[in-house]
Amino acid sequence: MQAQRIKEVSSLSGQGLEELFVCLGCKICASVCPLNDCGLEVNPRDLLTALFLGEPLDTEAPLIEFCVGCYRCTEECPWGIRVPEVIRALRSVLGLESAFERAFRSSVGRYGRVRECYVILKTLPFLVKRGYGRYLVRWLEYVGLGGSKRSEM
Repeated sequence: MQAQRIKEVSSLSGQGLEELFVCLGCKICASVCPLNDCGLEVNPRDLLTALFLGEPLDTEAPLIEFCVGCYRCTEECPWGIRVPEVIRALRSVLGLESAFERAFRSSVGRYGRVRECYVILKTLPFLVKRGYGRYLVRWLEYVGLGGSKRSEM
């Protein structure tokens, strides 16, 4: 089962297993991660090790939950391991994708590109539930569906 998960993460992240197994454990990725600047102690190497050794993954680990995909870790990694892509793949495999990520992927799959209206409509229940409904009027104005008049040039 663990081998299956590793292969699935490798496939979804677009990196071969050999690319992921070359991690030296230098922790440069952890030293440049902005999550550590926020007081969350994260180390991508620990995540990769747990994945490869078949250890249980903490689904509420700050790295899995809060990684924003800035790629600073990848830029500094001597081997160029694309940690954000591994994390996105893990989120998908473990069923931890956010409503936005699911809508984004659905939009690309359906239209071949991101359609903002589609993504907003797909995430609308989540946005309203979380209190973001108050921004809907502003967004409608932004996309040209609101009632406010824009100054003409």
